Formats: sequence, C-alpha cells, structure tokens
Amino acid sequence: MGVMVSGSVKTGVAVPRDIMEEFEDLAKKLGYKSRSRAFQDAVQLFITTHRWVGLSGLLAGCVVVIYNHEEHGVEERLTDIQHRFLDVISAAMHIHLTSTHCMLVITLRGDAGRVKDLYKELSGIRGVTHIQPAFSLIPRD
Repeated sequence: MGVMVSGSVKTGVAVPRDIMEEFEDLAKKLGYKSRSRAFQDAVQLFITTHRWVGLSGLLAGCVVVIYNHEEHGVEERLTDIQHRFLDVISAAMHIHLTSTHCMLVITLRGDAGRVKDLYKELSGIRGVTHIQPAFSLIPRD
C-alpha cells in the first residue's frame, strides 16, 4: 500500500507522461500549490464519483453519455439499452454537440443492481467516448 507518514500514506504511482503533464497544468490553473494536495483531491473525487458502485437499495441520479453518432449502430444500441431498462429510467435528453458528437443525459431512479447493470451496458458501447455517472442513495422515509 505505501509507507505511513504523519497519518498519511506515502505512495508511488506510475502515470503516463501526457496525463501527468495535463494534471499538473490543471492543478496549477486551479491554484494548487502542492501536487500532493491536488492528487488527494483527485482521489477523493474518484471515490465520491464511484462510491455508488458499492451501494445497495434505491439510487437516483443521472448518467451523461457522450458519443460519436457516426459510429455504426451506436444510436440503435443506446436506444435498445434504454428500452430494456425502462424500470429505472425516468427520462432521457438528447443534445447535439457537434456535427459528429451527441450527448445523452439519462435520469434514473431505482434498484442499485439494475442501475449498475445499465451503467455497465452503456460503458461497453463502441462509439461512446465518455460516460459520467452521478448517483446518490435514496434515503428511506
């Protein structure tokens, strides 16, 4: 895991040069004085963004999907998947971004297992260039 230093874990991570350069550039633009602090915030954001994967119960939220509509069959696959998950999909909005790319925003509410299955299926579609989830556990009354 790493070496404990004053309540923190010191670790080494191999990162491709281009990703590290972009990370450092963004950290600088955001005003970070410390690469460690920027890295801590990035890890915390990763945890917060993906915490839903370990949840059970009812989830609510959305998935933003960016895709190249010129990729053969991508729109048909997205539509077919949505029809198979009508039990958890509340609404969907299609937005034209460029002459080749579109954004699909799908709002969801339902069983965590079904939401996870939907996310996995969307992630596996050729032509999808980005997928961003945002889910929260629905509190029980």
